[in-house]
Amino acid sequence: MQFEYPYVFLILILFIICAFACKEKSAYMYMPDFFKISLHVKVNYLKVSLKWLSIFMLITALASPLTKDEKSATKPAHAVMLLMDVSDSMSQGRMVINSLGGVDNKLSVAKQRASEYIKQRVSDHVGVIVFGDFAYVASPLSFDHDSSATLVESIKRGVAGSKTAMYDALFLSARLLKNSKAKERVVILLTDGFNTAGQIPLEVALRAIEDEKLKVFTVGIGRYGDYDENVLKLIATKSGGEFFSARNSSNLEKIYAHIDRLQKSELRSKPEFNNNYLYMYPLGLSLLFLFGFLLFHIRGARR
Repeated sequence: MQFEYPYVFLILILFIICAFACKEKSAYMYMPDFFKISLHVKVNYLKVSLKWLSIFMLITALASPLTKDEKSATKPAHAVMLLMDVSDSMSQGRMVINSLGGVDNKLSVAKQRASEYIKQRVSDHVGVIVFGDFAYVASPLSFDHDSSATLVESIKRGVAGSKTAMYDALFLSARLLKNSKAKERVVILLTDGFNTAGQIPLEVALRAIEDEKLKVFTVGIGRYGDYDENVLKLIATKSGGEFFSARNSSNLEKIYAHIDRLQKSELRSKPEFNNNYLYMYPLGLSLLFLFGFLLFHIRGARR
């Protein structure tokens, strides 16, 4: 336990000095037989003790006793927002997923690699936006990476429609990352097509990204010509990020590893304290002792 204002205890010295130097003034009365009166006065030590305990507890309350519970406040080094295309073409296209030539659709491969990447960002805020006919937040920025990874793995075909609202997703990511306190804010945009839906023009999306100083890594997934390479390169260049082409699962895995090295996760934390104020306890005792003192004082005055 400690005191927020320990110097308040100096007031106690004034009370002690005053107890010896400041004598109570009473009205004088002429008494002819004064010297026949016994000078022995019985001191009520309990009453005196109650008075001083009340004073001491009141000063203790004014000094504001408290305890501090230390906690570690984790501040993310990066805030990463994954933008994943879930249009129909992602479920229809095929990608090689292993060295033996096994194949799966692009959405399944993208979900698998994105889930692995999320779990690696242990010290970062990570969020997920999916887009098709429209863009929506599948998972807000969070340290709960297991939940975010599980959510990505459970994304179903057609959950956001059949088209590609890529610019809407970019604009939404800028809105979500606006209030992030992370050292650096990163967007990873993965798509296999062209912008064919949405309400936000490319210029507006680019302006939002530049205003928030977001770094965007764009990934075109599939064969050349499947996606709008020029636009993806433009978005990456304007934001200071990079453009990548992923033709198979191995390429996509290397791309995420490369981005991970560029945006190496750092855990930044500083101690913080929760203050538990305890002034009400000595204040309550002070009032209790004062009440007892007044009872003795009133009883003595009636005698």
